[in-house]
Amino acid sequence: MKLYYDEKNIEITQYDDNKSSVELNELKSGSITHIFSDTHQIVFIVKGTGTISCNTITDKMVKAGESVLIPKKNPCVFKTSKNAIILILKLSNRINLHNHLPKHLMIINRKKTISYSFGFLKQNKRVKEFVNTVINYLNDGIKSLSFYDMKIQEFLYIVKTYYEPKQVMDFFIPIFSKDFIFSNDISLNLDKAKTVKDLALLLDYSLSGFEKKFKRVYEISPYQWMLEQKAKKIYHEICFTKKTFTTLADEYGFSSPAHLNDFCRNHFNSTPGVLRKKIETSMN
Repeated sequence: MKLYYDEKNIEITQYDDNKSSVELNELKSGSITHIFSDTHQIVFIVKGTGTISCNTITDKMVKAGESVLIPKKNPCVFKTSKNAIILILKLSNRINLHNHLPKHLMIINRKKTISYSFGFLKQNKRVKEFVNTVINYLNDGIKSLSFYDMKIQEFLYIVKTYYEPKQVMDFFIPIFSKDFIFSNDISLNLDKAKTVKDLALLLDYSLSGFEKKFKRVYEISPYQWMLEQKAKKIYHEICFTKKTFTTLADEYGFSSPAHLNDFCRNHFNSTPGVLRKKIETSMN
């Protein structure tokens, strides 16, 4: 349809490759797409089938009519087994999730937040209508960042209204913990910190106070948690990039590839070479 409102002079409202709230991708059979962002992402499978691999979970089958929530800074790979269309919505920091989700999600009492790599939700009639509407707006050429932020909030309202509480919790549980604000601050500052002490200072805590609160929320020590986050990133780099092991050892602070090799044996019971070969074989 023809647009009668020209936004090209309102630069702040436009999206680009770096800050877009929404993406529509048409993927050929066998293609591989890397999904990673500094914001939480919801991937709607509009057409086709494929597999999603995230951290140590590989080849989880997904198909048209399903939605996947990928937490921020959680590198994933989507491989199509048939021609596919996916719509991606990014839950930017401009959107306060507290205002759009059921209150029971804010007081989830569960263990090991880090064990959830992504959430799944089957699209009901209202969600499918929502997805088609967003695609129509994209095809019409609408590029307003604030407009798509409103559409994302609409989706959150649809989920809260048309799904049972357990379905909502199963979908959003990867991004919630016993203290969502605390967890969100940690996620935003993680890449800036090399040590637990660095992270505590960034969140304006004493080291002892930070360690106590962290263990109360995550039921794991901050040192062990940071080590596991590092392991997740290394696993992704080994399996889904072509970086040399020497480069990876240098980027992640290992004194030599041999020390990276020892790290992988301790965390994955395998060497980097074996891990990479296994994934390459599964994708051929």
